[in-house]
Amino acid sequence: MNPSENSTWEAPVLAEDRAVDMETLRDLRADPGVAVVDRLVDQMKELRAVLPSPGPELLDEAPRWVHYPWRRTVVRVLGPRSFRRLRFDRNRNKLTMEEQDRLHQRTVGVVGLSAGSAVAQALALDGLCGTLRLADFDVIELSNLNRVPGSLVDLGVNKAVVAARRLAELDPYLELCVWPDGVRLETAGAFVDGLDVLVDECDSFDTKFGLRIEAAKRGVPVVMATSDRGLIDVERFDLDAATPFHGLFGDLRPERLATLSSREKIPFALRLLGADRLSPRMGASLLEIDRSLTTWPQLGSDVMLGGAAVAAAVRRIGLGMSLRSGRSGVDIEDLLDGLASPAGPVTASGRAADVDSPPDDPIDRVLYAAGRAPSGGNSQPWSISADGAVLTVALATDFVPTAIDIRCRGAYVALGAALQNVRIAAAAHGILGPVRLAEDHPGGTGRPFATMEFADGADPALAAQYDRMLARGTNRRMCDGSLLSETDVEALHAAARQEGGDVRVVVGAENLTAIAEVLAESDRIRYLTETLRREMVAELRWPATGDLESGIDVDALGLDDVERTMLEVALRNDVLDQLEKWDLGQGLGRITGERLLRSAAMIVVTAPGPDPIDYVRAGMVAESVWICAHGLGLAVQPTSPVFLYAEDDDDLVRLCAPRVDAVLRLRSALDLSLGTKSGERYAILLRVGRGASEPIRSARRSDRVRRS
Repeated sequence: MNPSENSTWEAPVLAEDRAVDMETLRDLRADPGVAVVDRLVDQMKELRAVLPSPGPELLDEAPRWVHYPWRRTVVRVLGPRSFRRLRFDRNRNKLTMEEQDRLHQRTVGVVGLSAGSAVAQALALDGLCGTLRLADFDVIELSNLNRVPGSLVDLGVNKAVVAARRLAELDPYLELCVWPDGVRLETAGAFVDGLDVLVDECDSFDTKFGLRIEAAKRGVPVVMATSDRGLIDVERFDLDAATPFHGLFGDLRPERLATLSSREKIPFALRLLGADRLSPRMGASLLEIDRSLTTWPQLGSDVMLGGAAVAAAVRRIGLGMSLRSGRSGVDIEDLLDGLASPAGPVTASGRAADVDSPPDDPIDRVLYAAGRAPSGGNSQPWSISADGAVLTVALATDFVPTAIDIRCRGAYVALGAALQNVRIAAAAHGILGPVRLAEDHPGGTGRPFATMEFADGADPALAAQYDRMLARGTNRRMCDGSLLSETDVEALHAAARQEGGDVRVVVGAENLTAIAEVLAESDRIRYLTETLRREMVAELRWPATGDLESGIDVDALGLDDVERTMLEVALRNDVLDQLEKWDLGQGLGRITGERLLRSAAMIVVTAPGPDPIDYVRAGMVAESVWICAHGLGLAVQPTSPVFLYAEDDDDLVRLCAPRVDAVLRLRSALDLSLGTKSGERYAILLRVGRGASEPIRSARRSDRVRRS
C-alpha cells in the first residue's frame, strides 16, 4: 500500500446504469491485483424472501459495484433502496420501516474513535443516521487493540479512517465524513454545525467543554458514555438552555482546562465521573496512575456496552421519544450478582383426574345434565334450581355479560342449551313433563326464563341422546381436513328440525378459506381492543392456579407446545399495545384461521327472531345439533367473531368504536361466505371436523345449579 492509500477511506460506488462507471469497473476488473466479489444472486434471493414482498421499484433497481481501494477489491451489491430494505429487514419491528426512514434523515457526529468506534458501529448497524461524522487525530497503536475493533494491519492508520473503512464495508451507502485531524477548540463549532446529535467520546477535557459550548449555542443534544459501570450522560441542549456538564463545573472555561497538567485535571475527571459511582477497581486504578499504571483502564466489553447505550439514546432522540437530560448507569456486575432462577412454565402437572360422574337421584341427574351445557367462555350464566315439582332455568342475578355478549344474547343461547339438556335427561329417566318458556321472570327482571314440570312423560328420541349429551364437549384441536358425508349433513339437519329449527352446513375450501380470514381478523381485533382483550384474558384459567370451575382451561385450548408458549407472549398487554400502535398482529388470529382451514364445515344456527326468548330456542337447537355432531364422531368448537351478537351499527360502536368500519366489512364478508339472509341473526357458529378427541373437559361451578 502506498502512503496515499494509508489515509483512504472513501469507497466509490459504481452504478451499472451509468456508462462512465462501467468504464471504471472494466479498468478495475482488468487489474490482476483487484479481487472481484459478486454475490448478487444470493442478495436477490434474500430480497425476494422478505415480507411484505418487495415491488418492482426494488426488484428492478440497478445493482452497484463498490470499490474498496484499501482492500483492492470490488463488490457487487444491490442498489441503495433495495440494499437498505434487505440490510435492515431484521431490524423490524424493533424499528419500523417508517422509523428507519426518519432516522435515515439524521446526522450524527462522533468525536473520539477509541471508545467511539463501538458507538459508530452500533449507530451504523441499527441504521440510526444517514450521515455520520467521525473525528479523531490519533492513530491505531497496539495498546488500542484491547478496545478498538481494528487489526495489526491498521497500526499507524488514523482511528477515524479505520472506523470509516469498517463502516463503508458494512454499508457503502452510509454517508461518511472523516475529520482525521480531530476537533480542536477553534474547529468545534464547524464540527457541530448541522448535527442532530453529538456523541462525545474524546479524552481531552478542554475539547469536551468546547464541544458542549458549541452544542448549547446550536441546540444540539450531547450524549456521552464512559466505560465504567455503564455510565451514560445525556444533555438535551435542544430542549433546555443549560450549562455544559449539567453545571458541575460552574463557569469554568475550556481555555483554563487546556493549561492544566494531567494531575491537575484529576479532580475534574472525578467530578465528571462521580467519585461515588466509580467501581472499586476503577477507583483503585485511578490512585495508581503515574505509579503502576500509565492511564486509566478500559475493557473492550465495557466500551461495547457504552456503544449500545449511546445508540439507544440516539434512537430516542432521533425519533422524538422521551429522553431527558441526566445520567444513569447499567452495571453489568450488579446485574450478574442479581441472577435468579426463572419462573418455570405453567403446566398441567398434578392435574386431578376427571372423576366427575352423575349422581344417583333422577332429579339430581337432571340438574347435573343442565350444568353440563355449553356457554360462552364457560361462564355458566344460568341459575338452575329444582324442587320436587318444577325445575327453573333463568339467568343468574349476578351474571355480568362480556362486551361481545351484546344484550346477553349469547347467555340466552346457553340457557337454551341447558334447557335442552334438562329435557334429554328427564326423558332418559322417565320424569319429563311440560316445558314452558316465558318472556319475563316472575321477579320482573325483564329477562326470559323456562320451567319444566316433573312428570312421568317419555320421549324416546330425546332419551336416546342422553349418553351422547353427557359426553359432549368442546374440541379445539386441529382436525384432519376430511369432508362430511351426505349422511352426516342430513343427520345434522334432522337434529335441528327435531327442535323446530334448521341449520346451514357450510362446506367447500373456498368458503372455509374466506370464513377463516374473517375469523382470524376478528381475533386480531379482539386481542388489540383493550376491553375485549381484558375480558378474553379473564376467561382463561391456568391449571397451576387450581381455579378451574369456570372459564376456559388453558389445557383445553388444543395448543401444541409452540402455540402454548406463544400464548404467554400474546397475552402481554405491552406486546399487544405495541402491535396496536403499529396496526399489525396478523399472527394473532393464526390459530383460529388454521383450525378452520383444516375443518370439514361451519354450522350456522340462527335465532328465529330478535327477542331474548328466540335466542333461548336457538340454544335448544344448537345443543341438539352439537350432540348429534358428537355422536357422528365430529370435533365441535364454537367460534365467536366479536360482532356475532351485534344487530345494528350502534351495537358495533359500543363494542369497538375505533374499528367499527373494519368490523362492518368483516360482518359483510362473513354474511356472504355463510349465505346469511337479510334479517337473520346468528345464535352460534360451530366449527366441525374429524380429529383426535379432546382429553380435557371444562369443569363446572356448583353454586348455580341447586336443589331446594
